[in-house]
Amino acid sequence: MWDRVGLYVGKGVDPMASGGTDDGGAALEALRWRDEILGVLFWLRGEGIMPDAAASDLGGFLSADPWMLRDHLERLTAEGYLDRAAAGEDARYRLNDLGNREGGRAFADDFAELTGAAHGECGPGCSCHRHGPGACKIPA
Repeated sequence: MWDRVGLYVGKGVDPMASGGTDDGGAALEALRWRDEILGVLFWLRGEGIMPDAAASDLGGFLSADPWMLRDHLERLTAEGYLDRAAAGEDARYRLNDLGNREGGRAFADDFAELTGAAHGECGPGCSCHRHGPGACKIPA
């Protein structure tokens, strides 16, 4: 039922496939959307909210129209981050192994400041007591 479309090997994926020239803005925008979508899918699955999602499911989390999200989801599927079931408006997408790793990284990056240890949780011998919270030995 689930099909993997494309294999990501770091080449053959052209963020400028729509034509035209750009100074890298389109590539940066594609990376931004990749991290946003994979991070949300990682969170949704991790919290047990939904193991896979349609473009219409993501619109409320990403403040974007479903048609635009569908285009990004299809690109991420072609790049090897997602697996897709069905096609068209009924398509549902889920993270595969590569998507899970990248989604976890994106989620961790976005919430790094909120998921670390609080100042003082580490114990009396921690260097943060002398040098401030940034020196805390407990990894985030």
